Amino acid sequence: MSENQTTHPEENSPSQTNNVTVQTPTGDRLSVSTTMILSIVVALLVGFLVAISLNKNKQTKQTDLYAAQAELATRTATVNAERARQGLPPIEGVGSDSPEQIASRLTKDAATLANFSDRFRTLLSEKDTIIADKNTSLLNSEQARQALSSQLGKIQTQLEKALADSGSSDLLRQQLNEARNGLAPLQEKLAIYSARPTQEELNAAKARIAELQAEIEALKAQPEPAAPVKLFAESEADLSPAAQALFRGLASLDDKSDMEISSAYNRFASQFNATFLKDIRFPTSSSQLNPADKFALGDSVANLPDGALLLVVGYASTTGNADANRLLSSDRATQVASNLDIAKPGNQVVQAVFLGQTARFSSRIPERNQVCEIWQINPKK
Repeated sequence: MSENQTTHPEENSPSQTNNVTVQTPTGDRLSVSTTMILSIVVALLVGFLVAISLNKNKQTKQTDLYAAQAELATRTATVNAERARQGLPPIEGVGSDSPEQIASRLTKDAATLANFSDRFRTLLSEKDTIIADKNTSLLNSEQARQALSSQLGKIQTQLEKALADSGSSDLLRQQLNEARNGLAPLQEKLAIYSARPTQEELNAAKARIAELQAEIEALKAQPEPAAPVKLFAESEADLSPAAQALFRGLASLDDKSDMEISSAYNRFASQFNATFLKDIRFPTSSSQLNPADKFALGDSVANLPDGALLLVVGYASTTGNADANRLLSSDRATQVASNLDIAKPGNQVVQAVFLGQTARFSSRIPERNQVCEIWQINPKK
C-alpha cells in the first residue's frame, strides 16, 4: 500500500470510531473525527443563519424608525399649521421635551385659546347688538313709510273728491296747466333780475372804470424808460448813440499825420458836440491807476453839466503782442471809467471803449501811446 492511500476500518465494528487520516504537506498524518467535522459545519451554519436574522431585524427596525420619524414630522407640521391659524406659536423639538415642559406648553396654549374664546364671545355680543339696532332702525323706517303711504292715500282721495265735487275736472286741469305755463316765464325773468347788479353797484363800477382809463392815459403819456447804458462797451453797438459817432471818428484817425489828428480833434467839438477833457498815461504793461491819477480824475469831473456823457477810450503801444495789447487797452479804459463813475457829481453817464494798439500819439516813443482819453459829450439843447 502506498503512503498516499487511506486505510478504512471495518464498517461493522461497533467499537471503532469513524476516523479520517489526512497526510499533511510535511508528511505527517492527522486523524480527524467525522462527528467533529459535522458539528463544526452545523455550528457555522447556525451562526450564519443567526447573523442573517439579526441583520434583517436591524434593517427592519431602522426602516420602522425612519417611518415613525416621517410620520412624527408630518403630524408635527399639521399641528403647527393649525396652531399658526389660531395664532399660537409652533411646537419645536417634539420628542425632546420633558413631560413637565409639554404640560406647561399645553397650559399656556389652553389659556391662549380661552382668551381667544372670550374675545370671540365679546365680538359676537357686539355684532348681535349692532344687528338689533339695525333691525330697530329698519322697523322704524318701515313704520314711517307705512304712515306716509297712508297719508298720501288720504290726500289722493281728498283730491279726487275735490275734482269730482267741482263738476268740471277737465276745465280745472286746463286752468292749472295755463297757470303753470304762465309761471315759467315769470320765474325766468325773476332769475334774470336777481342776477343783475343794483344801481349802487353799477355806479361804483363806472367810477372804477373811469379811474382805470385815467391811469392808462397817464401811463401812455409817460416816456418809455431808456435802456440801461453799459459801463464797458464791448463793441460800437453797446455805446449810446451820441458816443457812437465820436467813436467812429476816433477810429478813423489811425495812420493819420499829427496835423490831420490835430485838425480832427478841433473839428469834433462842432461835429459831435464833444470836447477832449483829459488823458491818463500808464506804465508799460500796467492798467492800474496811482493815487494822483485818481485825485485828478475827481477834479476833472467836478463841474460836469447834468446829462453829460463821458467817453473813455483806451489805447496801448504797438510793442508786444496785438491781442495782449487789445486786452490791456480795454482794462485801462475800464479802470478809468469805473473811477469816473464813482467821482461824477450827478446824473452823468460814463462809458468805456478801447481801440487797441496805436502809434498816433508818438511813432518814436511807444510809452506815449499807453494812454486813456476822456471825452465829454454835452447833451444837445
